[in-house]
Amino acid sequence: MNPTTIQIDTLAHGGNGIGRIEGQVCFVPYGLPGDTLQVRIVRQTKSALWAEIDTVLEASPHRTRSACPHFGTCGGCTWGHLDYPTQAEWKQRIARDTLAHMGGIDTEVAWIEDPSLRLAYRTRAEFHGDGKALGFYARGSHQIVDVEACPLCHRKLNTTLRQLRDIGLKGTVTVTANPEGEEVMVWTKFTQRRLKHRFPLADTPKDERRSRFLLDGVPIVNGTFSQSSLLLNRLLVREAHAMIGKPVSLLDLYCGNGNLSLGLHEKIRVVGMDHNRTAVKAAKARHRGDYRPGDEAKMRKLLRKDEWDTVLLDPPRTGAKEIMETLAAAHARAIVYVSCDPATLARDLKILCAAGWRVTQAKAIDMFPYTPHVETLCRLER
Repeated sequence: MNPTTIQIDTLAHGGNGIGRIEGQVCFVPYGLPGDTLQVRIVRQTKSALWAEIDTVLEASPHRTRSACPHFGTCGGCTWGHLDYPTQAEWKQRIARDTLAHMGGIDTEVAWIEDPSLRLAYRTRAEFHGDGKALGFYARGSHQIVDVEACPLCHRKLNTTLRQLRDIGLKGTVTVTANPEGEEVMVWTKFTQRRLKHRFPLADTPKDERRSRFLLDGVPIVNGTFSQSSLLLNRLLVREAHAMIGKPVSLLDLYCGNGNLSLGLHEKIRVVGMDHNRTAVKAAKARHRGDYRPGDEAKMRKLLRKDEWDTVLLDPPRTGAKEIMETLAAAHARAIVYVSCDPATLARDLKILCAAGWRVTQAKAIDMFPYTPHVETLCRLER
């Protein structure tokens, strides 16, 4: 299609700019509110258009130069050109508006951030190599963008990136670094001798004994989930503990390595459950709670079986729809729901609120600066 002009008015959940072309909604990656752009339509449906930027005719006052030379090609920090505090304002607004529009929940959302950790905050990242190029995938493809260093990555990750380049990495690895220790763990699906020789803490799914380290009393286990920033994770833990308070009993669903419950007061009776046996085993070894492996069927059974002062859940991005009806009927005084996706959070909370629960607190945490992602915490009471 021929180039056309569009003015960007707002930002969507997911980070794209939104404007209108002949009355039809149009999503524009990298578009910012206040931009006037010349764009090309690349996709069209009955309900919306999608376009790519040809030229920035008039820049938003909030548009800034990215700290990364690969911005716009690399698929990582898609808000690298949006200034602060504008990023914070939009993330808070997106969390609030998503709860309202998709969940019917009208509530204030508090904002939590650490301005000192807007760069160099990532302690876990996935790198891709083909023996020559090494870095991240380009936006919307598996083409590798050759990256020397990433401004969002902790210095230990960037050092590891250089070392991986030296060995001519082929394939994908996940690197997790201890920001306050010497440990750097590398996770890969296939054994590579040169990789194992260079990185003693390199593991594969075949390894029975996984590399690990402790940070803030929580085991970080290679090949299992941890937040992309163990430094910003401290904000999440602090705010979750504030919402939880000091209940007599806590059921921690999707508990993983015990990230949100191991540090609670020792007098609180904690039962945790998660799909990942390796993570649960590591949490259980800390002797601070009863951590068990289990799927949603077992989670539902636990919810029906006992009474809980508080139920805590931190599900994956897809949410926890499978257990919502059982959770809604559970004998509990409070629910604390932690989510990395406002849309699935709103969907699930709508079920709880329809059953008589109400949101009494909501907070958005900036766990992913220079991206549109936001972590949201909600406390619900009957």
